[in-house]
Amino acid sequence: MSLYTVIRHPHVHRRRHHGPVRSEHEHVGVNGRIAAWVTRRIGSMWTVYSFAAFTSVWMILGSGSLYGFDPYPYPFLLFLGNIVQLLLIFVILLGQQVLGRSADKRALATYLDAEAILHDCEEIQNHLIAQDEHLGSCVELSEEDRKELTLAAERLEAPAKMDDEYIGFNGRLAAWVTHRVGTMSAFYAATGFQLGWILLAQLHVLTFDPYPYPFLLFLSSLAQLLLMCVIMVGQQVIGRAADKRALQTYVDAEAVLQACERLQHHLKAQDLAIRHVVAHMEQCRPAAEEPAAPSPVA
Repeated sequence: MSLYTVIRHPHVHRRRHHGPVRSEHEHVGVNGRIAAWVTRRIGSMWTVYSFAAFTSVWMILGSGSLYGFDPYPYPFLLFLGNIVQLLLIFVILLGQQVLGRSADKRALATYLDAEAILHDCEEIQNHLIAQDEHLGSCVELSEEDRKELTLAAERLEAPAKMDDEYIGFNGRLAAWVTHRVGTMSAFYAATGFQLGWILLAQLHVLTFDPYPYPFLLFLSSLAQLLLMCVIMVGQQVIGRAADKRALQTYVDAEAVLQACERLQHHLKAQDLAIRHVVAHMEQCRPAAEEPAAPSPVA
């Protein structure tokens, strides 16, 4: 019968039924898959080369000396560039969220693994302490041996948890905007707004903004500038939880290493008590177990 009942960390039982989290396990729907696909394709140097080549060819062919369909300062090229930039902000934000979701889950699983390992180290040490008490009651240990067992039984406390960092109204607002902008709904809304503006301008409803739609370009540039600043703050705020979890995982790993080192010392200290037990058992071995003397021959 065991001297101590071990209580396992609940994450250990959950982990047995779940493997590592992968990107293909995420159920993100059509919009999420489109955003992730666009984000992967745009995030390459080939996209940079393609945009640079397209812009250069447009500027050469659109100049007045050749076809002249978009002469300097290339208003239609600027118009297209502003539309593409504004729309890509929404798509890329959603794509980054989709692509980072599995990585975030893996980081959380690693954090829980470190917590479970630290918990199990403490349970092992508790088990050894229970054995110390039993071993100490069986044999008469010297003062030096008892002192070594007592020092080995000192528990290593788990690291303290960090409180949530206060981010204030501005941080919460930036995080809220970043979450709302990083959706395909925001992309569709921006697309509908710009197409509707162009249609109304062409139908002479918005008479103050004819082609090349300078006020729409102004609004688009202003929105990009403001959203860039807000999103940078929002991503920092959203990333703080992941940073804290990574730091706590690092601290837990350090604590696990120290706990393992203390367990090694504890086991060495118990070796002393086990030697006393074995020596005591050898001294108290019943005489019946000793081989009988041969009877004299008549």
